[in-house]
Amino acid sequence: MMVCKISRRDFLKIIAGASLVAAGLGIVGRYLGIFGRRGPLREKEIKPNPYIVNGKSLVSFVRGHDVNKMVEESIKAIGGIEKLVKPGSIVLIKPNVGFSNPDAVASPKVVSAVIRVVQRANPAKIIIAESAVRGYDTSRNFEVTGIAEVAKELGVDLIDLDRYGEVVRVKTNGGVKLKDVRVFKQVLDADVVISIPKLKRHSAATVTISLKNMMGAIPDGEKGMFHILGLHQCIADLNTVVKPDLSIVDATEVMTVSGPGHGKMVPGNAIIAGGDPVAVDLIAARYLFELEGSINPLNDAMNVKHIRLAAQLGVGTNDLSKVRVIERRTD
Repeated sequence: MMVCKISRRDFLKIIAGASLVAAGLGIVGRYLGIFGRRGPLREKEIKPNPYIVNGKSLVSFVRGHDVNKMVEESIKAIGGIEKLVKPGSIVLIKPNVGFSNPDAVASPKVVSAVIRVVQRANPAKIIIAESAVRGYDTSRNFEVTGIAEVAKELGVDLIDLDRYGEVVRVKTNGGVKLKDVRVFKQVLDADVVISIPKLKRHSAATVTISLKNMMGAIPDGEKGMFHILGLHQCIADLNTVVKPDLSIVDATEVMTVSGPGHGKMVPGNAIIAGGDPVAVDLIAARYLFELEGSINPLNDAMNVKHIRLAAQLGVGTNDLSKVRVIERRTD
């Protein structure tokens, strides 16, 4: 009987190789829908944008320094919160709280101002929910950025989706890379979803605004797969099922040049809002590039790939002839 002896180094190499093979099979399996796709497949119809007049998506662009006034005016300018939130409804607020760095997340002042406006419409429940960037603790992010304090002060629910989220599988509406996607049930079941992104740069997605913010509605495994399959297309595909009903962009302080965790912070002193996340992101991206000193900020915004792909899937419009920008000042 022959006994084959291998060194510890060779053994570790074999284990490492096997791990790579397993990871590769997992990636292929996920792509082909073989692994991790069990359970019933739900469907979700996207509600029409309530903030449209004469066929044009309304986007408000409000400048000022008083956050409460800017947020209130941004929603009022497009038609008011009552057009969206009905008495007795469940409203989920999805701020960008992916990091523990306060510069990289939605300002608690903006989140507080949005909730105060929503409360006037008498919903049955308001929930703040988030799943942080991989490697970050969502609950800690809530605490150190001031979002937990806002929830406590205003008496709204606060959900760390990474800890308490229930995951369901949903069929995308014409998705290219994703025929289905795993989404947190709390986001899917809410009557109204309001996205509150921080306007900032992103190393892989160029910018991270409202469309990209919805990646906080999916579990970590799905986030990782987005980067493997193609981040821009996956963001567009995702928004065919979890498109926010209202996007309110925190552009009070804007992260320019680099991001999403750290970048050059510049005063933006603005809130941008609308029911069409594609149009909102286009106008917000244009403003970001303008703050960076771009020669042609609109062209730069039009070339953000996931914004263009989302428009192609019917998530919203990036045709400026079909967008009406309402500019206001509060001071």
